[in-house]
Amino acid sequence: KKKKKKKTQESEGLASKEQTVSASGQKVVSTVPAEKQEKDKPSQVRTYGNGLVIEEIAMGKPNGKRASKGSQVSVCYIGKLQKSGKIFDSNVGGRPFKFRLGVGQVIPGWDVGVEGMRVGDKRRLTIPPKMGYGAKGAGGQIPPNAWLVFDVELINVN
Repeated sequence: KKKKKKKTQESEGLASKEQTVSASGQKVVSTVPAEKQEKDKPSQVRTYGNGLVIEEIAMGKPNGKRASKGSQVSVCYIGKLQKSGKIFDSNVGGRPFKFRLGVGQVIPGWDVGVEGMRVGDKRRLTIPPKMGYGAKGAGGQIPPNAWLVFDVELINVN
């Protein structure tokens, strides 16, 4: 009973946090430290109303160039299925993946999740199906309506 009571109090505390609206107009449900991270790796988590979760894993240079809409960005990433943890794509150890941010060259979860990163920043993006590949899935690797988890590191911004 004590455990249940404690969990209920914690969840009520999260629910009562005031909601904020991000620069992209998305409603942010909560901004709380991640409890699953190791003690020496503080992290910040933003959960959006549409299900997107952006978790700060590591911070790059404080004066590093920021990724903004329209800029050409280079990233290293690992993509996994949330349900099974199976890696479906990765470019770690290879060439960075380059794309123009905010113009629809990548799934919407990436356009929102990478924006604002500084060179050297690492984020974990948990992307709901409607901001990923939706009901169609992708290439036999990603099933329909799959939640995706990407660990992304920003390498360069032009």
